[in-house]
Amino acid sequence: MSLLWFLLIISLSIFVHELGHYLAARVQGVGVKNFGVGFGPTLLKFERWGTTWRLNAIPLGGYAEIEGMMPGDTHGYARISSLGKFFILVAGVVMNLLLAWGVLATLAAVQGIPQTRAEVTEVVPGSLAEKAGFQVGDRILSLNGERLASFDQVTRFRQGVGEKTFEVLRGEETVILRFYWDGQQERLGIVYRPEVVGYTRLNFFQGFARAVGETIVVVPRFVQEFVGSIARILLGQQAQGVAGPVGIVGITGQAAQQGLVSLASLLAAINLSLAVFNLLPIPGLDGGRILVLLLNTLTGGRIRPELEARLAYGGFVFLILLIMLVTINDIRNLVGG
Repeated sequence: MSLLWFLLIISLSIFVHELGHYLAARVQGVGVKNFGVGFGPTLLKFERWGTTWRLNAIPLGGYAEIEGMMPGDTHGYARISSLGKFFILVAGVVMNLLLAWGVLATLAAVQGIPQTRAEVTEVVPGSLAEKAGFQVGDRILSLNGERLASFDQVTRFRQGVGEKTFEVLRGEETVILRFYWDGQQERLGIVYRPEVVGYTRLNFFQGFARAVGETIVVVPRFVQEFVGSIARILLGQQAQGVAGPVGIVGITGQAAQQGLVSLASLLAAINLSLAVFNLLPIPGLDGGRILVLLLNTLTGGRIRPELEARLAYGGFVFLILLIMLVTINDIRNLVGG
């Protein structure tokens, strides 16, 4: 069942992303030959509005084959303005963001914003956390005198080196735990989970605005943690801050056990992650294409289409290698090694 939910969430997220490219192209009169979700053998296809729509066997990607994007083309995408091209390239990211914000706004209106605190479920032996005095069952209330509004804010201790102070609730007693964070350790050494202590209901537009605001705050931390995790993986080290297909299947299984609200939250999180990831300036991703477009606009077209195609191919190879390494990391995390 976990795999089915994973396939549904990933396929929907990819479809929405590629639909953004498709709509941005068609609204400017640019044709789209093929629209596909997944790669590999085609399971289902039909033609509508001048486009062949395909559902393929391996749901780990997708494409909108926009006319005029091949080297030497002078029609379609190639003939529109730089602003129009940017609109097409960024539209997939925008659609992922809109889906994520819409889901979060709906949850805020229907269920409310959960007020959570972090409950410690495991303390790693010999870790910094054990030396600081953390115990299983501790409920983390504040960091450096600032009350934590959500369980996931526990990671704020990573922001800057120095002495860190956690206030925890242990039974009926409040305990202060101190430790020095030098930024060199990979982790503190605690496993924790959210403990919901209440809900605050918002209307849809308030929830939407809140989701946008939280995204602006979270994105820099996400990029920093993602880049750091990828660097550790490339160096052959184990990393916790990134997950590939295997890891996401496991996370999806946990969310499915908790119910539709958790699955909806996961859908939002995956779409936010896809949006940010696709904006990274890596050849082959939307961010890489946007960077080339910007450089060409500033330099009068110094980067030729043939070079851009080679860069995209190199980026694709890099991404395949990265997926393989992240999958190996997922398996290592799964077996605890």
